[in-house]
Amino acid sequence: MKPIPAVGLSSSIIQIVDFAVRILSKDHKIYQPTDGEAVENHTVLQDIAKNLFRLSLNIDQNDLKRLSSDPKRPKLSEAAEHLLKFSDETKILTATLIDAVLQAQARGSFSDPKWQTGRDALLTVWKKKEITGLKKKLKNVRKEVDIALMIALRAYLDQSAETGLPVFSADDNSQIHHWEKWQNEAMDSIHTNDWKPKNKKHVEEFSKKVDALITVENEAHFCHEVFAKLHFAVMDDRANSIPVAHEGTFEWMFESPPSYESGQQQASAFLDWLGDKSGQNLFWITGKPGSGKSVLMKHMFRNSRLFPSLEAWSGASPGINAAFFFWNSGIDLQVSSAGLLRSLLYESLQDMIYGPLEQDPGIIQWLFADRWNQFTSYGGGMHDFAFPDLRRGFELMISDVTKKFFFLIDGLDELGGYPEAVVDLLLSATKRDNVKICTSSRPMPGFQNAFEKRPSLMLDLMMSEDVRTYVSHVVHTQEQLVKICSYETDDSLKHNLISDIVEKSSGVFLWATLSTDFLVQGASESDDVVSLQASVWALPSDLDPLLTYIFEDLGTDKVDLQQASQLFRLVDAHGYPDLLALSFANDPHTNSSISAELRPLRPTELTKRLEDMLSILKVQCKNFLTVFEGSAGANEPDEEAVSSVADPRRLKINYSHRSIKDFVQSRPVLEKIRQATGGDAFNSDEYWANASLWALKTLRPQQKAQKQVFPVWEDLAWCMEYALRLEEKDNKVRVTYLDEVGRAGIGERHDTIAAMDLPRGYATETFLDIALWLNLTGYVRIKAKTAERKDIKHAMEYNRAVRKMLGTGGEDRWIGERRRLKAAHMNTSPELFLLLEYYAKLVRFATPKAHMEMPEYV
Repeated sequence: MKPIPAVGLSSSIIQIVDFAVRILSKDHKIYQPTDGEAVENHTVLQDIAKNLFRLSLNIDQNDLKRLSSDPKRPKLSEAAEHLLKFSDETKILTATLIDAVLQAQARGSFSDPKWQTGRDALLTVWKKKEITGLKKKLKNVRKEVDIALMIALRAYLDQSAETGLPVFSADDNSQIHHWEKWQNEAMDSIHTNDWKPKNKKHVEEFSKKVDALITVENEAHFCHEVFAKLHFAVMDDRANSIPVAHEGTFEWMFESPPSYESGQQQASAFLDWLGDKSGQNLFWITGKPGSGKSVLMKHMFRNSRLFPSLEAWSGASPGINAAFFFWNSGIDLQVSSAGLLRSLLYESLQDMIYGPLEQDPGIIQWLFADRWNQFTSYGGGMHDFAFPDLRRGFELMISDVTKKFFFLIDGLDELGGYPEAVVDLLLSATKRDNVKICTSSRPMPGFQNAFEKRPSLMLDLMMSEDVRTYVSHVVHTQEQLVKICSYETDDSLKHNLISDIVEKSSGVFLWATLSTDFLVQGASESDDVVSLQASVWALPSDLDPLLTYIFEDLGTDKVDLQQASQLFRLVDAHGYPDLLALSFANDPHTNSSISAELRPLRPTELTKRLEDMLSILKVQCKNFLTVFEGSAGANEPDEEAVSSVADPRRLKINYSHRSIKDFVQSRPVLEKIRQATGGDAFNSDEYWANASLWALKTLRPQQKAQKQVFPVWEDLAWCMEYALRLEEKDNKVRVTYLDEVGRAGIGERHDTIAAMDLPRGYATETFLDIALWLNLTGYVRIKAKTAERKDIKHAMEYNRAVRKMLGTGGEDRWIGERRRLKAAHMNTSPELFLLLEYYAKLVRFATPKAHMEMPEYV
């Protein structure tokens, strides 16, 4: 039995009423954190306003509220009509309170003493009787809502009895929404106690039940917000980009013990270490660059063959397993200690709460008690996590000795900044008997000093047979090599070819993959096994010289070199794009998107684009760049697989290995790449601006609540960012381009934009709304002369409403790391608003026009 709409609307109204009453009360203290600096008055008032905005918007999103606006709706019950009336009254009262909070914020100074209560702050703009009056009105609303909800539930209860429908859900599944659970409990209480809405005592008892609903709702929201703050969109991309271990490799890792010596010390058997209870709780995997450390770490993560050893260590205690893969080719969070802890906390808490343990979500409130107290006090605690905050939460989590924690942390050498803090964190954590950590890195001095006396493994010393397995597979399955080898009657030549590659690799798996790819691409029909052997002997034995050898071979064809160099520069400029976007950016005509149709690509068009790009990456780029499926975890899609991908924008592209990235970005290679692409004449922003508009125009709709909607924001924002970057370089506003961006992003899709894809709280009518809010000053100046008066007025109202709702810093969610968009948003222009006010007037006679120079535009 689903919850009736009245429950959800009542919850939204009561949440905002109860929160507002607390803010207005003289005995409700503003909570200050116990282990950090006091929160400034300005921030407290901003958080109060944001929470009031959020709760007010929840009213509008309620099913009953939406149903009331449907002209074809059935007649609503009297209780439902009353709740709708109270919701409107609540919104009016809330708007009044928000205005007062923002006024108090504007009047305050950072030198003011810290407010003890929200009421103290409001007394700077209101009189006591105004505060008392608003508080009284809100309490009256609360009483009336309790009664109306009780009537609605009583009617539903009576109706169920008449129709013979089951009143209570027999399913005790923990995943049932808490509204439904609460509704069942409330109706059970009404039925058992025969509560009547006209009985004051009954209403008071029922009100206590309602309080329980609100408490659970607040806890659920806090839990959701903490998970959202811990999570980041590309959290799994590094793990997904690592190739899956080749079949038959790393088998020795699951044997006990390995039979080799590393220097003077025999390496510990990994499985033995995993099950050991002696307190040696950190295992270090190291080795040469390209030896396969990351592939091994991915292969071990949640590998069922480790479970018996883990269970021997954990005993009866439940085990929590999480991993993090540092990636210097990714964004800041993928190379930072904060990203590490956010990932480990997120994965571990997901396991605890939503996994087999089904632990009480209250663990979130325990780990982040200061944030929870700030949230219940004034709607705070929703700020971004900093490393000290994350470390406290992490250490508190692993202090629970009733659980055992096993963490895999790959690529410590790819950590940005100073690794000492993370090393200290790992060593400190593994002093606990209930924590084991397996970590990997190159054998750099800092890590050698920290880990050399702990169980360890030098990977390249173990990889010879794994390299042989891989090379043998290629020789026996790659069509061109099979054909060449078939001409030989002496199998020893083929075995010698395999052995030569294995020997020259010296246990570096990356060397083996690059060299075999190079041999395959360079093989011709006139080749035989002996000539292939000669090609192998000609290859440099070390990885960096091999990369130079392959790159110099690429340079023998100017067209191939120019194409590869262009892709290297485009990837470097972007980070790691999706494959489809890179195909758009690779278009030599950087204005092609302006005339492109506004429609999703047809399946044949999409498949051809992706297959062409895969071919270019393989042949022209010599596999220096690789493709992986970002969120699904599939690796290295081929031409036959791309058409089956549900969302082609999940296909991401980046350097195949850190060593390759370091090589391409080295000074001498980078200079050759620049020369091949015309040096400074090559403007990557032009290519990515074109690609962003292509991506916006070819968006595929998503199905949401029986309606197809377009998630336009990301592409829309990137279009504006690149337009501003281009304007920054030549002082010319991209009006033609931005007009087309507005048409594709807002104009033609106005009624089909995803609800959460633009700031909520004020309807977006035209692209001018977005341009003014983000302060695209040059564009707005030019468009103000020809825009309709109503559109200018709406844009000004939209800007005021959205900036007021988001507050200082609230725009970060929308702008992200787009540097030019961020700078533009902060650089407000009073003259621009005077100009807009002039053009918004119905009659302009005798009204002075603000003077602003019109910029150049294209």
